[in-house]
Amino acid sequence: MPRVSHHFVVDRPIGLVFDVVTTARFWPEWHPATQEVEGDIDHPAGLGDRIIEHVTIAGITGTGTWTVVEHNPPHSLALESVLGDNRLRISYRLDAIGDGATRFQRDLDFPELGPHLGATMEGQSAEGVANLARLILREVPAPA
Repeated sequence: MPRVSHHFVVDRPIGLVFDVVTTARFWPEWHPATQEVEGDIDHPAGLGDRIIEHVTIAGITGTGTWTVVEHNPPHSLALESVLGDNRLRISYRLDAIGDGATRFQRDLDFPELGPHLGATMEGQSAEGVANLARLILREVPAPA
């Protein structure tokens, strides 16, 4: 199963970063594939929450439902979705580093979809995580 991984380090406290990265209403702002979200989107995600995501990937539109299957705030969260007979998994890992900074890593595991779709997902993920780092800087106040 292919995996794409991206990370950033941001000078913001881990708990506040966790709250923003796990609030699905922000997904359309930072992830280029996400067009719209519905469901449990207006709060930091909790175990069992369901998020319906409408996406466009390589010109293909679709809708999937993500369920939060692991929840360990403020250190980790995992969501899973089903695509046909396959599972997709997004994992977030957060680590406090230094004096108030946070390292965030996002891993996406997905079924083999062919080289074009895989490359598109890699590119969108890289762009999305870079956008997410900028969103964190906007949404989370700088430490005093």
